[in-house]
Amino acid sequence: MASRKVIHSAVFVAASAVALGFGSGVGWADFPEKPITVYVGAGAGGSTDAGARIVAKAMESILGQPMVVVNKTGGGGSKALVLLKSAAPDGYTVAYAFAHHVGFQPHYRRAKSLYWAKDFDYVGSITVPHQSIVSLANRGWKTVSEMAAKLKSENKPLRLVYSGGPGRLVGEAIGSHYGIPVQIIRVRGGGNSMQRVLGGHVDVVFTGGAHVKHTDAGKTAVIGTVSDERNPDYPNTPTLKEMGVGASTSTLQLLIAPKGVPGPALKKLRDAALKVRSDPKIVQLYRKNLRMVMDTRSPEQLAEYMQTLEKDYIALIKKFDKPEKKKKK
Repeated sequence: MASRKVIHSAVFVAASAVALGFGSGVGWADFPEKPITVYVGAGAGGSTDAGARIVAKAMESILGQPMVVVNKTGGGGSKALVLLKSAAPDGYTVAYAFAHHVGFQPHYRRAKSLYWAKDFDYVGSITVPHQSIVSLANRGWKTVSEMAAKLKSENKPLRLVYSGGPGRLVGEAIGSHYGIPVQIIRVRGGGNSMQRVLGGHVDVVFTGGAHVKHTDAGKTAVIGTVSDERNPDYPNTPTLKEMGVGASTSTLQLLIAPKGVPGPALKKLRDAALKVRSDPKIVQLYRKNLRMVMDTRSPEQLAEYMQTLEKDYIALIKKFDKPEKKKKK
């Protein structure tokens, strides 16, 4: 009798899955049949939010349904992905995020990781932001090494500001490599971090694309590229890796979904994302506004890439994280 009950239960589960369309193409031919929610772990008006809305608008015309952007701030971008992980894996909820939101933020200063890179399905990568170390152009240095030498000769600490991602750890790595003390400040938003460096309140900013208009105007200069490879827009600027600083990190902007989205629905989302990524108008928007180039990875390559990147971020945390000492009252 027990085995008969198990068989009946298995048949019921299988029949329910087919009825819902899971595990087959049945029921998903007309996907999507309602609006799709796009979580963004950043506030409205910033560069991340702007990128999400560009992609969402373009995908709407392909999928034939609204892509509704919902800003879910908090946790350095992790709140949106906590919500995404618990959402139904039906293709109607996705998130626009940076790779460090997936592989870094859930593990940074957490007793227990909030989620893992393997907890998601990957719809597609969009762009490759080049994270940089940027200073005022008139400070008398052209590279991070030159800056460190000057600060050390003057017995001054490195003052770095960042608004998210592994900026604090990159600052600690620079200080450790060159043997100089560091003062690291975190602020909300890339615009606010740029104001700190423009006003001379700090020496450098760890940033993605927020510096572009100021660098174009000659006010700021890129003195170090944090990514593994040199930024093609600033080919004469060495990477941190070239300068011997062991804090090279890469990131992507990507679309992700809860784990377990049915194959037909996931394929439609992936096909739409790939079309958007190759749209000349979208490419131009990213190039003109943020100096970002489109990524070339296939959706199938992303899961492995993200798990490797996650391991790199965790190693960076273990090596360079130095929790701030609480001030005595």
